[in-house]
Amino acid sequence: MKKTALILVLVLLLAVASGCISEKSSGVSSTASTGAIVNSTGTTTTSTPKPRLYSTQELLDRVSKIEEFTYFENTSMELHLVVRVGNLTQDEGNVTVVYRKVGYVDLKDREAAINITTITFPGGARTFSREIIKNGEVYIFTGGTWRKLTNETFGINVSRILNVTWEYNAVSLAEKYLRRTPTNVSLKNGTELLYFPITESDLMAITSALLGRQANVSINVTNGILELRFRNGTFVGGRLGYRVEMVVRVSTPSGTAEVHETGYSYDEFVVTDINVKKPVHVPASYRA
Repeated sequence: MKKTALILVLVLLLAVASGCISEKSSGVSSTASTGAIVNSTGTTTTSTPKPRLYSTQELLDRVSKIEEFTYFENTSMELHLVVRVGNLTQDEGNVTVVYRKVGYVDLKDREAAINITTITFPGGARTFSREIIKNGEVYIFTGGTWRKLTNETFGINVSRILNVTWEYNAVSLAEKYLRRTPTNVSLKNGTELLYFPITESDLMAITSALLGRQANVSINVTNGILELRFRNGTFVGGRLGYRVEMVVRVSTPSGTAEVHETGYSYDEFVVTDINVKKPVHVPASYRA
């Protein structure tokens, strides 16, 4: 049954790499500005502004000016598995899936290019995939082949993928929550940290893109916390964590199997190259 459980988990969680997470940031350079000062001896020195806390409105004004950005993202989903087939229940232990993403998002022209490496433990199995979004179409590279994503291709709703990409990327999510009041604000080592509870509806919108038609899946996500990081008023990244509970039901030769998965998803991302335009190309050849 452990083999069945792992297969079901991978089928579901590999969709994360093609859809998520996987953001709208500040429109200024992350380099701190300096001022030149000439002292009485004629020697020129420089002064660096002392780090300070910016208001959420100041940060929102800067984030709302971001049109393009590059990001680096590391997501770890740790799940405990219990499989039930008929009257038999078996504890399958823990599974950890790590997603490493390097992506470029153009919010103005609605284009994106994302490289995803997925590593599964135990075992350390590693897969690589790519995602291209251009002209309202989604292209996925996996198994050595480019395919144009449709509702029939992988059983994943394309409109949900696009919605998550444009509405729940790091920058757009930051812009949305900066319109709210943070539960805590602090300044640590020159970095301003803001914390927000994530609403259940936003968590469900993010995870709903993962639900394909490979299996009957129910999901519950709670306790979402978003951390936004700013340096000298510039959006530089953040973290997102939440608890997840899933039940995957599928028919097997032994009967209907239920895989109950409970655990936590932890995501950390870095935003760079703000408002630096980069090219995004449709694959030269692909399967429809």
